[in-house]
Amino acid sequence: MDLYRTLGYVALGSYMRRLGEISQQASAQVYQMYGMDFEVKWFPVFLAIAQKEAETVSKIAEYIGQSHVGVSLMVKEMVKEGFLETQKGLVDKRETNVRLTEKGVQMHERMKELLEDLDDTMNEVKNECETDVLRSLMEYEQVILRKSMPERIKSRLKIRERNKVNIIPLDPQNAVQRESFKRINYEWIERYFKVEPLDMESLENPDKFYLNKGGIVLLAEYQGTIVGTSALKPMTEDSMELSKMGVDNNAKGLGIGELLGQSIIDEARKMGLKRLYLETNSRLLPALNLYQKLGFKTVKDFSSPYSRADVAMEMFL
Repeated sequence: MDLYRTLGYVALGSYMRRLGEISQQASAQVYQMYGMDFEVKWFPVFLAIAQKEAETVSKIAEYIGQSHVGVSLMVKEMVKEGFLETQKGLVDKRETNVRLTEKGVQMHERMKELLEDLDDTMNEVKNECETDVLRSLMEYEQVILRKSMPERIKSRLKIRERNKVNIIPLDPQNAVQRESFKRINYEWIERYFKVEPLDMESLENPDKFYLNKGGIVLLAEYQGTIVGTSALKPMTEDSMELSKMGVDNNAKGLGIGELLGQSIIDEARKMGLKRLYLETNSRLLPALNLYQKLGFKTVKDFSSPYSRADVAMEMFL
């Protein structure tokens, strides 16, 4: 119990499972007190049928919020024990109609007595609680149905992993960095287009194409591996072209493209640039969305040395 008090909501799932186990054990004891040879897990299915809230396996599953397979298995178990009988649907042979047998009706009559006493007992428990536990649980269920725990955790995990990414400048003497710069960009270019002479010139000689002209090449390093690239090539005295933005397929989903883009914009401001320009292709929707998010606007009239470029964008700093 101390563990759950210490961890609080972090251990809520485990705590609810523990409460569920306690409730299951208590229910089994109560059935024995009333002389009912009945499995606790059958209760919602049996009651839905007995109260005529649902009369087919599909409707029962929908009504109680359990899987069709799970309900079907419980129905088969209760048929075997003589509480239920089934019949194929007259219209849809795939459907299974379910109803109580005489033994099932007798069980339901006994269950009515149990439910009456249980209702009084649970009201007694409720009055001893400071809050309405059932209402709180229902509210909690609605909250996590609107947005699941995995969805909520995913954004935080992305931020945590993204914080492990380091943005570093390309060291032209580092063979691993140079090879990573080539590999990542050749991969995305060849996936969608053809490698052009200008691609080869920039990727094979990034120091000559970018660095020696006053440009920069930034790399994203994650867990000791280069997973992203970006570069700036001088155009005029106060403007540069953003190019060779690429992210390794194995590192997708960490927001590395946005991190690289923002980093290169920050570097451009430090250099005193007034404008950034880029060319891309309308097929690359994730890239277009990223550039728009970073603040780039579409340029209507442009010419490009790349045959694949059908979109140009710019940003004024």
